[in-house]
Amino acid sequence: MTQHSRTTGFDVLRDDATKRLAGADVIVEATGMFTTSRRRATDFFGRSTRAIAAAAADLQAHHVLLSIVNCTLPVVQGYGYFAGKTVQEQIASDVSPRLTIVRSTQWFEFARQNLERMRTGPFALVPGMTIAPVALDSVAAIVADVATGLRTETEVDVTGPETMTLWEMTRSLPDRGVVAVPLPIPGAMGRAFRNGALLPTADAEVIGPRFAEWLEGGAAAE
Repeated sequence: MTQHSRTTGFDVLRDDATKRLAGADVIVEATGMFTTSRRRATDFFGRSTRAIAAAAADLQAHHVLLSIVNCTLPVVQGYGYFAGKTVQEQIASDVSPRLTIVRSTQWFEFARQNLERMRTGPFALVPGMTIAPVALDSVAAIVADVATGLRTETEVDVTGPETMTLWEMTRSLPDRGVVAVPLPIPGAMGRAFRNGALLPTADAEVIGPRFAEWLEGGAAAE
């Protein structure tokens, strides 16, 4: 397995993806950037996925796309990142001849990432969200099974075993290093986030561990 990223010298927006990925039978796309701007997100995800999907088509490779549960719902398109992921799914579906989309709910790591991204001085804002978080390692195992052919579905939605708020997750983190401040997002989108728009449907695959178990294992402090 070969990993390509900006840290290894591969820029998906600039380089020839077909040339760089030559010989690949499976391409797992897990590109990302942090932004709430709809323009920036749709530009990045649109361009990056068009390049990867075209390479997958040229190489006749299996394209495995990592996405987010319910990111395509109309009510959450006001959040730029989800709008970008929606464009990403659409382009991959249009261009890749062989595509599997693995969607997960928010990862356990999201709580600490949010503190880092939303920090201003000694404070960090915590948006109001009701979610069913999942361990990244567990999602990675599902992606690996898809990539190696142990699973053959064209779409897989995975979720953690319990529902909680981002605020509850944040308060459980050890050594936060900042003062967490709850932020109720206004408008219809904010109500949708608080009322469970990001929760999976009943047919999503539930995978452990539970959040408290993950915290006890020390992963949150890494």
